[in-house]
Amino acid sequence: MDDSREAGLSPGSNIARAARLIDAVRAAGTRDFCVCAGSRNSPLLAVLGARDDLRLFSFVDERSAAFFALGRAKLHGAPVAIVTTSGTAVAEMLPAAIEAYYSGIPLILVSADRPARFRGTGAPQSIEQPGIFRIYAETSLDTWTRTRPLHLNIEFDEPLIDGDVAFAHPEFPGRPLPRHPDAQDDGGVGGDDGGGRVAGRSPTHPLILLGALPPGHRERVRDFVLRANAAVYAEPLSGLREDPALPLITAGERMIAHARFDSVIRIGNVPTLRFWRDLEERAIPVVHYSDLPFPGLTRGEVHPIAELPRIEGVRDEAFFGRDRAMAARFNDILDAEPESELAMFRALSLQLAEGTRVYLGNSLPIREWDLAASRAPRGFIYEANRGANGIDGQLSTFFGWCDPARDNVCVAGDLTTIYDLGAPWIVPQLGHRRFRIVVVNNGGGRIFSRVASLRAVEPEVRSRIIENAHEVRFEHWAAMWGIDVTELRPDAAASRRAWQRYDELWA
Repeated sequence: MDDSREAGLSPGSNIARAARLIDAVRAAGTRDFCVCAGSRNSPLLAVLGARDDLRLFSFVDERSAAFFALGRAKLHGAPVAIVTTSGTAVAEMLPAAIEAYYSGIPLILVSADRPARFRGTGAPQSIEQPGIFRIYAETSLDTWTRTRPLHLNIEFDEPLIDGDVAFAHPEFPGRPLPRHPDAQDDGGVGGDDGGGRVAGRSPTHPLILLGALPPGHRERVRDFVLRANAAVYAEPLSGLREDPALPLITAGERMIAHARFDSVIRIGNVPTLRFWRDLEERAIPVVHYSDLPFPGLTRGEVHPIAELPRIEGVRDEAFFGRDRAMAARFNDILDAEPESELAMFRALSLQLAEGTRVYLGNSLPIREWDLAASRAPRGFIYEANRGANGIDGQLSTFFGWCDPARDNVCVAGDLTTIYDLGAPWIVPQLGHRRFRIVVVNNGGGRIFSRVASLRAVEPEVRSRIIENAHEVRFEHWAAMWGIDVTELRPDAAASRRAWQRYDELWA
Protein backbone atom coordinates (compact mmCIF):
# COMPACT_ATOMS: atom_id res chain seq x y z
CA MET A 1 0.00 0.00 0.00
CA ASP A 2 1.47 3.37 -1.00
CA ASP A 3 -0.07 6.26 0.91
CA SER A 4 -3.76 6.70 1.74
CA ARG A 5 -4.91 6.38 -1.87
CA GLU A 6 -3.89 2.72 -2.16
CA ALA A 7 -5.07 1.96 1.39
CA GLY A 8 -8.58 3.08 0.58
CA LEU A 9 -8.23 5.83 3.20
CA SER A 10 -9.63 9.26 2.49
CA PRO A 11 -7.25 12.24 2.60
CA GLY A 12 -6.85 13.98 5.91
CA SER A 13 -4.37 14.74 8.63
CA ASN A 14 -1.44 12.43 9.33
CA ILE A 15 -2.97 11.46 12.66
CA ALA A 16 -6.36 10.68 11.12
CA ARG A 17 -4.86 8.53 8.38
CA ALA A 18 -2.56 6.76 10.86
CA ALA A 19 -5.60 6.01 13.03
CA ARG A 20 -7.52 4.52 10.13
CA LEU A 21 -4.56 2.37 9.10
CA ILE A 22 -3.97 1.05 12.63
CA ASP A 23 -7.66 0.25 13.03
CA ALA A 24 -7.70 -1.61 9.72
CA VAL A 25 -4.71 -3.67 10.85
CA ARG A 26 -6.46 -4.33 14.16
CA ALA A 27 -9.55 -5.51 12.25
CA ALA A 28 -7.34 -8.14 10.61
CA GLY A 29 -6.93 -9.79 14.01
CA THR A 30 -3.70 -8.06 15.04
CA ARG A 31 -3.27 -7.24 18.70
CA ASP A 32 0.54 -7.22 18.97
CA PHE A 33 2.54 -4.35 17.46
CA CYS A 34 6.34 -4.31 17.50
CA VAL A 35 7.38 -0.68 17.21
CA CYS A 36 10.75 0.81 16.28
CA ALA A 37 10.61 4.52 16.98
CA GLY A 38 11.71 7.16 14.52
CA SER A 39 10.67 10.62 13.46
CA ARG A 40 8.77 9.69 10.29
CA ASN A 41 6.58 7.07 11.96
CA SER A 42 5.69 9.32 14.91
CA PRO A 43 2.03 9.67 13.76
CA LEU A 44 1.68 5.90 13.92
CA LEU A 45 3.41 5.69 17.29
CA ALA A 46 1.23 8.48 18.70
CA VAL A 47 -1.92 6.64 17.62
CA LEU A 48 -0.68 3.31 18.96
CA GLY A 49 0.19 4.88 22.30
CA ALA A 50 -3.36 6.21 22.65
CA ARG A 51 -4.97 2.81 22.13
CA ASP A 52 -5.73 0.54 25.07
CA ASP A 53 -6.80 -2.51 23.05
CA LEU A 54 -3.31 -3.27 21.72
CA ARG A 55 -0.10 -4.70 23.09
CA LEU A 56 3.06 -2.81 22.19
CA PHE A 57 6.64 -4.08 22.21
CA SER A 58 9.37 -1.47 21.80
CA PHE A 59 12.62 -2.24 19.93
CA VAL A 60 15.80 -0.45 18.95
CA ASP A 61 16.58 -2.96 16.18
CA GLU A 62 14.11 -3.46 13.31
CA ARG A 63 15.57 -6.81 12.32
CA SER A 64 15.14 -8.18 15.84
CA ALA A 65 11.64 -6.70 16.02
CA ALA A 66 10.60 -8.43 12.81
CA PHE A 67 11.89 -11.83 13.93
CA PHE A 68 10.27 -11.38 17.34
CA ALA A 69 7.00 -10.66 15.53
CA LEU A 70 7.51 -13.85 13.54
CA GLY A 71 7.77 -15.80 16.79
CA ARG A 72 4.66 -14.10 18.23
CA ALA A 73 2.71 -14.98 15.11
CA LYS A 74 3.78 -18.60 15.51
CA LEU A 75 2.78 -18.54 19.19
CA HIS A 76 -0.71 -17.12 18.75
CA GLY A 77 -1.51 -18.01 15.15
CA ALA A 78 -2.58 -14.41 14.48
CA PRO A 79 -0.98 -11.61 12.47
CA VAL A 80 1.61 -9.46 14.22
CA ALA A 81 2.61 -6.01 12.97
CA ILE A 82 6.00 -4.32 12.86
CA VAL A 83 6.03 -0.53 12.59
CA THR A 84 9.17 1.20 11.30
CA THR A 85 10.29 4.63 10.27
CA SER A 86 11.51 5.38 6.75
CA GLY A 87 14.76 4.59 4.97
CA THR A 88 16.99 1.59 5.62
CA ALA A 89 14.90 0.75 8.71
CA VAL A 90 12.38 -0.75 6.29
CA ALA A 91 15.01 -2.96 4.66
CA GLU A 92 15.91 -4.47 8.04
CA MET A 93 12.58 -6.35 7.95
CA LEU A 94 13.46 -8.22 4.75
CA PRO A 95 15.11 -11.31 6.34
CA ALA A 96 12.09 -11.98 8.56
CA ALA A 97 9.75 -11.28 5.64
CA ILE A 98 11.54 -13.93 3.57
CA GLU A 99 11.30 -16.46 6.41
CA ALA A 100 7.60 -15.66 6.88
CA TYR A 101 6.97 -16.00 3.14
CA TYR A 102 8.40 -19.52 2.97
CA SER A 103 6.78 -20.52 6.27
CA GLY A 104 3.32 -19.16 5.55
CA ILE A 105 3.35 -16.78 8.55
CA PRO A 106 1.13 -13.64 8.48
CA LEU A 107 3.32 -10.66 9.31
CA ILE A 108 2.17 -7.09 8.68
CA LEU A 109 5.04 -4.77 7.77
CA VAL A 110 4.00 -1.16 8.35
CA SER A 111 6.50 1.41 7.10
CA ALA A 112 6.27 5.17 7.35
CA ASP A 113 7.56 7.03 4.32
CA ARG A 114 8.42 10.51 3.18
CA PRO A 115 6.16 11.95 0.45
CA ALA A 116 6.62 10.44 -3.00
CA ARG A 117 8.17 13.62 -4.38
CA PHE A 118 11.37 12.83 -2.47
CA ARG A 119 11.96 9.43 -4.10
CA GLY A 120 15.00 9.27 -6.31
CA THR A 121 16.31 12.61 -5.06
CA GLY A 122 18.84 11.34 -2.54
CA ALA A 123 17.02 13.25 0.20
CA PRO A 124 17.74 11.96 3.75
CA GLN A 125 15.87 8.79 4.71
CA SER A 126 14.24 8.56 1.31
CA ILE A 127 14.53 5.25 -0.49
CA GLU A 128 12.28 3.31 -2.84
CA GLN A 129 10.04 1.76 -0.17
CA PRO A 130 7.02 0.74 -2.29
CA GLY A 131 7.74 -2.74 -3.63
CA ILE A 132 10.92 -3.15 -1.57
CA PHE A 133 9.86 -6.65 -0.48
CA ARG A 134 9.03 -7.71 -4.05
CA ILE A 135 7.40 -11.16 -4.11
CA TYR A 136 7.85 -11.65 -0.37
CA ALA A 137 4.92 -9.43 0.63
CA GLU A 138 1.46 -8.61 -0.61
CA THR A 139 0.44 -4.96 -0.69
CA SER A 140 -3.35 -4.84 -0.51
CA LEU A 141 -5.43 -4.99 2.64
CA ASP A 142 -8.53 -6.01 0.72
CA THR A 143 -7.01 -9.06 -0.99
CA TRP A 144 -4.42 -10.19 1.55
CA THR A 145 -4.37 -14.00 1.70
CA ARG A 146 -2.69 -14.20 5.12
CA THR A 147 -0.32 -16.84 3.76
CA ARG A 148 2.59 -14.40 3.41
CA PRO A 149 3.56 -10.98 4.78
CA LEU A 150 1.62 -7.82 4.00
CA HIS A 151 3.46 -4.53 3.41
CA LEU A 152 1.63 -1.29 4.17
CA ASN A 153 3.63 1.80 3.25
CA ILE A 154 2.13 5.16 4.27
CA GLU A 155 3.48 8.63 3.47
CA PHE A 156 3.58 11.40 6.05
CA ASP A 157 4.41 15.01 5.24
CA GLU A 158 5.45 17.74 7.65
CA PRO A 159 4.25 18.65 10.23
CA LEU A 160 4.13 15.04 11.34
CA ILE A 161 1.93 15.41 14.43
CA ASP A 162 -0.91 17.44 12.97
CA GLY A 163 -3.98 16.41 14.94
CA ASP A 164 -5.45 15.27 18.22
CA VAL A 165 -4.41 11.77 19.24
CA ALA A 166 -6.53 11.61 22.40
CA PHE A 167 -9.58 10.11 20.71
CA ALA A 168 -11.70 7.40 22.30
CA HIS A 169 -13.27 6.04 19.12
CA PRO A 170 -11.23 5.61 15.92
CA GLU A 171 -12.83 7.21 12.91
CA PHE A 172 -12.48 4.13 10.68
CA PRO A 173 -14.25 0.98 11.95
CA GLY A 174 -12.43 -1.23 9.48
CA ARG A 175 -13.65 -4.57 8.21
CA PRO A 176 -12.44 -8.11 8.79
CA LEU A 177 -9.89 -9.36 6.30
CA PRO A 178 -9.78 -12.85 4.79
CA ARG A 179 -8.64 -15.47 7.29
CA HIS A 180 -6.18 -18.25 6.61
CA PRO A 181 -8.05 -21.44 5.67
CA ASP A 182 -8.81 -23.66 8.67
CA ALA A 183 -6.14 -26.32 8.83
CA GLN A 184 -8.49 -28.68 10.66
CA ASP A 185 -10.96 -29.10 7.81
CA ASP A 186 -12.80 -32.37 7.33
CA GLY A 187 -12.05 -32.75 3.65
CA GLY A 188 -12.08 -36.18 2.12
CA VAL A 189 -9.08 -38.24 1.14
CA GLY A 190 -8.00 -39.40 -2.23
CA GLY A 191 -8.01 -37.75 -5.64
CA ASP A 192 -8.11 -38.54 -9.32
CA ASP A 193 -5.52 -36.39 -11.04
CA GLY A 194 -2.89 -39.10 -11.53
CA GLY A 195 -0.51 -37.45 -9.05
CA GLY A 196 -0.02 -40.63 -7.06
CA ARG A 197 -3.04 -39.91 -4.83
CA VAL A 198 -5.43 -42.65 -5.97
CA ALA A 199 -5.02 -45.91 -4.09
CA GLY A 200 -5.05 -47.91 -7.32
CA ARG A 201 -2.10 -45.96 -8.68
CA SER A 202 -0.26 -45.34 -5.41
CA PRO A 203 3.40 -46.28 -5.12
CA THR A 204 4.05 -49.83 -3.98
CA HIS A 205 6.90 -49.05 -1.63
CA PRO A 206 7.03 -45.34 -0.78
CA LEU A 207 9.42 -43.61 1.57
CA ILE A 208 7.55 -41.04 3.64
CA LEU A 209 9.28 -37.84 4.74
CA LEU A 210 7.54 -35.71 7.37
CA GLY A 211 8.51 -32.04 7.59
CA ALA A 212 6.92 -29.44 9.83
CA LEU A 213 3.20 -30.10 10.31
CA PRO A 214 0.48 -27.84 11.69
CA PRO A 215 -1.00 -29.45 14.83
CA GLY A 216 -4.41 -29.65 13.17
CA HIS A 217 -3.07 -32.04 10.52
CA ARG A 218 -1.07 -34.39 12.71
CA GLU A 219 -3.82 -36.88 13.49
CA ARG A 220 -4.69 -37.17 9.78
CA VAL A 221 -1.03 -37.70 8.88
CA ARG A 222 -0.57 -40.18 11.70
CA ASP A 223 -3.50 -42.24 10.44
CA PHE A 224 -2.07 -42.16 6.91
CA VAL A 225 1.35 -43.32 8.13
CA LEU A 226 -0.11 -46.16 10.19
CA ARG A 227 -2.04 -47.43 7.19
CA ALA A 228 0.85 -47.08 4.76
CA ASN A 229 3.25 -49.06 7.00
CA ALA A 230 6.15 -47.65 4.96
CA ALA A 231 9.47 -46.41 6.25
CA VAL A 232 9.01 -42.92 7.70
CA TYR A 233 11.57 -40.24 8.48
CA ALA A 234 9.96 -37.69 10.78
CA GLU A 235 11.71 -34.40 11.54
CA PRO A 236 11.14 -32.87 14.99
CA LEU A 237 8.83 -30.14 13.69
CA SER A 238 6.43 -32.77 12.41
CA GLY A 239 5.37 -33.38 16.01
CA LEU A 240 5.53 -37.13 15.31
CA ARG A 241 9.24 -37.87 15.76
CA GLU A 242 8.74 -39.46 19.19
CA ASP A 243 5.54 -41.41 18.42
CA PRO A 244 6.32 -45.04 19.41
CA ALA A 245 3.46 -46.49 17.34
CA LEU A 246 4.73 -45.23 13.99
CA PRO A 247 7.14 -47.06 11.65
CA LEU A 248 9.88 -44.47 12.13
CA ILE A 249 13.50 -44.58 11.07
CA THR A 250 15.43 -44.07 14.31
CA ALA A 251 19.07 -44.65 13.33
CA GLY A 252 19.42 -41.35 11.49
CA GLU A 253 19.17 -40.12 7.94
CA ARG A 254 21.75 -42.57 6.62
CA MET A 255 19.39 -45.43 7.28
CA ILE A 256 17.27 -44.18 4.39
CA ALA A 257 19.80 -45.64 1.96
CA HIS A 258 19.02 -49.11 3.35
CA ALA A 259 15.26 -48.83 2.86
CA ARG A 260 13.45 -50.34 -0.11
CA PHE A 261 11.33 -47.68 -1.78
CA ASP A 262 10.22 -46.79 -5.30
CA SER A 263 9.02 -43.25 -4.62
CA VAL A 264 8.99 -40.50 -2.01
CA ILE A 265 5.92 -38.98 -0.36
CA ARG A 266 6.75 -35.74 1.36
CA ILE A 267 4.18 -34.40 3.83
CA GLY A 268 4.35 -30.99 5.51
CA ASN A 269 6.90 -28.25 4.98
CA VAL A 270 10.02 -28.81 2.92
CA PRO A 271 12.41 -31.21 4.74
CA THR A 272 15.94 -30.14 5.64
CA LEU A 273 17.64 -33.50 5.16
CA ARG A 274 20.69 -33.88 2.95
CA PHE A 275 18.80 -36.76 1.35
CA TRP A 276 16.08 -34.33 0.30
CA ARG A 277 18.56 -32.09 -1.50
CA ASP A 278 20.12 -35.08 -3.21
CA LEU A 279 16.70 -36.07 -4.58
CA GLU A 280 17.08 -33.26 -7.09
CA GLU A 281 19.55 -35.41 -9.01
CA ARG A 282 17.72 -38.71 -8.62
CA ALA A 283 15.15 -40.02 -11.09
CA ILE A 284 12.60 -41.11 -8.51
CA PRO A 285 8.96 -40.00 -8.32
CA VAL A 286 8.20 -37.47 -5.57
CA VAL A 287 4.70 -36.46 -4.47
CA HIS A 288 4.20 -33.42 -2.21
CA TYR A 289 1.41 -32.83 0.33
CA SER A 290 1.58 -29.46 2.04
CA ASP A 291 -0.53 -26.41 2.81
CA LEU A 292 2.29 -24.24 1.47
CA PRO A 293 2.80 -24.03 -2.30
CA PHE A 294 6.52 -24.84 -2.34
CA PRO A 295 7.71 -28.23 -3.70
CA GLY A 296 11.24 -27.74 -2.37
CA LEU A 297 12.51 -29.36 -5.56
CA THR A 298 12.38 -28.25 -9.17
CA ARG A 299 9.74 -30.85 -9.91
CA GLY A 300 6.47 -32.10 -8.52
CA GLU A 301 3.03 -30.66 -7.90
CA VAL A 302 1.98 -29.80 -4.35
CA HIS A 303 -1.34 -31.21 -3.13
CA PRO A 304 -3.23 -30.21 0.04
CA ILE A 305 -2.62 -32.40 3.07
CA ALA A 306 -6.37 -32.97 3.20
CA GLU A 307 -6.01 -34.99 -0.02
CA LEU A 308 -3.68 -37.65 1.36
CA PRO A 309 -4.52 -41.02 -0.18
CA ARG A 310 -5.34 -44.30 1.49
CA ILE A 311 -2.36 -46.60 1.13
CA GLU A 312 -2.51 -50.03 2.70
CA GLY A 313 0.94 -51.50 3.16
CA VAL A 314 2.78 -54.24 5.00
CA ARG A 315 5.57 -53.27 7.34
CA ASP A 316 9.08 -54.44 6.42
CA GLU A 317 9.98 -55.87 9.83
CA ALA A 318 13.46 -56.89 8.70
CA PHE A 319 14.31 -53.31 7.75
CA PHE A 320 13.06 -51.94 11.06
CA GLY A 321 15.00 -54.62 12.90
CA ARG A 322 18.19 -53.41 11.22
CA ASP A 323 17.24 -49.81 12.00
CA ARG A 324 16.82 -50.55 15.72
CA ALA A 325 20.12 -52.42 15.77
CA MET A 326 21.95 -49.49 14.18
CA ALA A 327 20.28 -47.07 16.59
CA ALA A 328 21.47 -49.18 19.52
CA ARG A 329 25.02 -49.18 18.18
CA PHE A 330 24.87 -45.41 17.79
CA ASN A 331 23.76 -45.05 21.40
CA ASP A 332 26.73 -47.19 22.43
CA ILE A 333 28.98 -44.64 20.73
CA LEU A 334 27.35 -41.82 22.71
CA ASP A 335 27.78 -43.80 25.92
CA ALA A 336 31.48 -44.15 25.16
CA GLU A 337 31.92 -40.43 24.33
CA PRO A 338 29.84 -38.51 26.90
CA GLU A 339 31.78 -35.26 26.31
CA SER A 340 31.05 -35.26 22.59
CA GLU A 341 28.59 -32.80 21.12
CA LEU A 342 26.20 -35.55 20.03
CA ALA A 343 26.14 -37.09 23.51
CA MET A 344 25.44 -33.67 25.02
CA PHE A 345 22.39 -33.30 22.80
CA ARG A 346 21.09 -36.66 23.97
CA ALA A 347 21.73 -35.73 27.59
CA LEU A 348 19.97 -32.39 27.20
CA SER A 349 16.90 -34.03 25.70
CA LEU A 350 16.70 -36.35 28.70
CA GLN A 351 17.19 -33.55 31.24
CA LEU A 352 14.41 -31.26 29.99
CA ALA A 353 11.07 -31.50 31.75
CA GLU A 354 8.26 -33.24 29.94
CA GLY A 355 6.16 -30.88 27.87
CA THR A 356 9.00 -28.37 27.38
CA ARG A 357 8.71 -26.09 24.37
CA VAL A 358 11.96 -26.59 22.45
CA TYR A 359 13.13 -24.05 19.89
CA LEU A 360 15.91 -25.43 17.70
CA GLY A 361 18.29 -22.91 16.18
CA ASN A 362 19.38 -23.61 12.64
CA SER A 363 22.58 -25.10 11.33
CA LEU A 364 24.22 -27.89 13.37
CA PRO A 365 21.93 -27.92 16.47
CA ILE A 366 18.78 -28.83 14.57
CA ARG A 367 20.54 -31.66 12.76
CA GLU A 368 22.27 -33.03 15.85
CA TRP A 369 19.07 -32.90 17.90
CA ASP A 370 17.32 -34.80 15.13
CA LEU A 371 20.03 -37.45 15.15
CA ALA A 372 20.92 -37.80 18.83
CA ALA A 373 18.05 -36.56 21.01
CA SER A 374 16.02 -39.13 22.89
CA ARG A 375 13.01 -40.54 21.06
CA ALA A 376 11.11 -41.22 24.25
CA PRO A 377 7.63 -39.63 24.10
CA ARG A 378 8.22 -36.65 26.40
CA GLY A 379 5.61 -34.30 24.98
CA PHE A 380 8.05 -31.74 23.64
CA ILE A 381 6.64 -28.98 21.44
CA TYR A 382 9.09 -28.00 18.71
CA GLU A 383 9.60 -24.85 16.68
CA ALA A 384 12.29 -23.50 14.38
CA ASN A 385 12.74 -21.14 11.46
CA ARG A 386 13.08 -23.54 8.54
CA GLY A 387 11.43 -21.57 5.77
CA ALA A 388 14.67 -20.18 4.37
CA ASN A 389 17.14 -22.07 6.60
CA GLY A 390 18.91 -18.90 7.74
CA ILE A 391 20.64 -18.43 11.09
CA ASP A 392 19.67 -14.78 11.59
CA GLY A 393 17.05 -13.69 14.10
CA GLN A 394 16.86 -17.05 15.86
CA LEU A 395 16.92 -15.76 19.44
CA SER A 396 14.50 -12.96 18.60
CA THR A 397 12.06 -15.47 17.11
CA PHE A 398 12.44 -17.65 20.19
CA PHE A 399 11.55 -14.79 22.53
CA GLY A 400 8.48 -14.05 20.45
CA TRP A 401 7.46 -17.72 20.58
CA CYS A 402 7.91 -18.12 24.35
CA ASP A 403 4.74 -19.18 26.14
CA PRO A 404 4.48 -17.77 29.69
CA ALA A 405 2.49 -20.84 30.74
CA ARG A 406 5.19 -23.36 29.78
CA ASP A 407 8.93 -23.95 30.05
CA ASN A 408 10.70 -22.66 26.93
CA VAL A 409 14.21 -23.66 25.87
CA CYS A 410 16.19 -22.39 22.91
CA VAL A 411 19.05 -24.58 21.66
CA ALA A 412 21.34 -22.51 19.47
CA GLY A 413 24.87 -22.67 18.16
CA ASP A 414 27.51 -20.14 19.13
CA LEU A 415 27.59 -18.29 15.80
CA THR A 416 23.79 -18.20 15.67
CA THR A 417 23.82 -16.61 19.13
CA ILE A 418 26.51 -14.10 18.17
CA TYR A 419 24.39 -13.15 15.16
CA ASP A 420 21.53 -12.06 17.44
CA LEU A 421 23.21 -10.77 20.60
CA GLY A 422 20.77 -7.89 20.97
CA ALA A 423 17.70 -10.14 21.07
CA PRO A 424 17.30 -10.08 24.91
CA TRP A 425 16.44 -6.38 24.72
CA ILE A 426 12.78 -7.45 24.73
CA VAL A 427 13.00 -9.61 27.87
CA PRO A 428 11.83 -6.94 30.38
CA GLN A 429 8.73 -6.43 28.23
CA LEU A 430 7.76 -10.10 28.11
CA GLY A 431 6.30 -10.16 31.61
CA HIS A 432 7.81 -13.56 32.40
CA ARG A 433 11.12 -15.41 32.48
CA ARG A 434 10.07 -18.98 31.77
CA PHE A 435 12.84 -19.47 29.29
CA ARG A 436 16.40 -20.67 29.05
CA ILE A 437 18.94 -20.40 26.26
CA VAL A 438 21.32 -23.30 25.69
CA VAL A 439 24.33 -22.24 23.65
CA VAL A 440 26.28 -25.08 22.08
CA ASN A 441 29.68 -23.41 22.01
CA ASN A 442 32.05 -25.49 19.93
CA GLY A 443 34.22 -22.53 18.98
CA GLY A 444 32.88 -21.80 15.50
CA GLY A 445 30.78 -23.11 12.64
CA ARG A 446 31.74 -26.74 13.01
CA ILE A 447 29.03 -27.85 10.62
CA PHE A 448 31.38 -26.82 7.81
CA SER A 449 33.91 -29.41 8.93
CA ARG A 450 31.41 -32.04 7.81
CA VAL A 451 30.69 -30.53 4.40
CA ALA A 452 32.48 -32.79 1.93
CA SER A 453 33.09 -30.06 -0.63
CA LEU A 454 35.02 -27.99 1.95
CA ARG A 455 37.30 -30.71 3.22
CA ALA A 456 39.81 -29.98 0.47
CA VAL A 457 40.33 -26.48 1.84
CA GLU A 458 43.54 -26.14 3.83
CA PRO A 459 42.61 -26.76 7.51
CA GLU A 460 44.00 -23.47 8.84
CA VAL A 461 42.14 -21.47 6.20
CA ARG A 462 38.94 -23.41 6.76
CA SER A 463 39.13 -22.84 10.51
CA ARG A 464 39.91 -19.12 10.29
CA ILE A 465 37.71 -18.03 7.39
CA ILE A 466 35.00 -20.64 6.84
CA GLU A 467 34.36 -21.98 10.34
CA ASN A 468 35.06 -18.60 12.00
CA ALA A 469 36.94 -20.21 14.89
CA HIS A 470 36.77 -18.14 18.07
CA GLU A 471 37.24 -18.22 21.84
CA VAL A 472 34.10 -16.28 22.79
CA ARG A 473 32.35 -17.19 26.05
CA PHE A 474 28.78 -16.18 26.84
CA GLU A 475 28.65 -15.77 30.63
CA HIS A 476 29.18 -11.99 30.48
CA TRP A 477 26.54 -11.65 27.77
CA ALA A 478 24.09 -13.54 29.99
CA ALA A 479 24.96 -11.32 32.95
CA MET A 480 24.56 -8.17 30.85
CA TRP A 481 20.95 -9.04 30.09
CA GLY A 482 20.23 -10.93 33.31
CA ILE A 483 19.06 -14.06 31.52
CA ASP A 484 19.43 -17.79 32.11
CA VAL A 485 22.02 -19.14 29.69
CA THR A 486 23.54 -22.62 29.77
CA GLU A 487 26.73 -22.95 27.78
CA LEU A 488 27.60 -26.42 26.53
CA ARG A 489 31.25 -26.77 25.59
CA PRO A 490 31.81 -30.17 24.01
CA ASP A 491 35.26 -31.66 23.83
CA ALA A 492 36.45 -31.30 20.24
CA ALA A 493 38.44 -34.55 20.25
CA ALA A 494 35.52 -36.51 21.69
CA SER A 495 33.19 -35.04 19.06
CA ARG A 496 35.55 -36.04 16.27
CA ARG A 497 35.80 -39.57 17.62
CA ALA A 498 32.03 -39.87 17.94
CA TRP A 499 31.45 -38.70 14.38
CA GLN A 500 34.21 -40.95 13.08
CA ARG A 501 32.70 -43.99 14.77
CA TYR A 502 29.25 -43.03 13.50
CA ASP A 503 30.64 -42.75 9.97
CA GLU A 504 32.25 -46.19 10.36
CA LEU A 505 28.85 -47.70 11.16
CA TRP A 506 27.79 -47.04 7.59
CA ALA A 507 31.10 -47.77 5.85
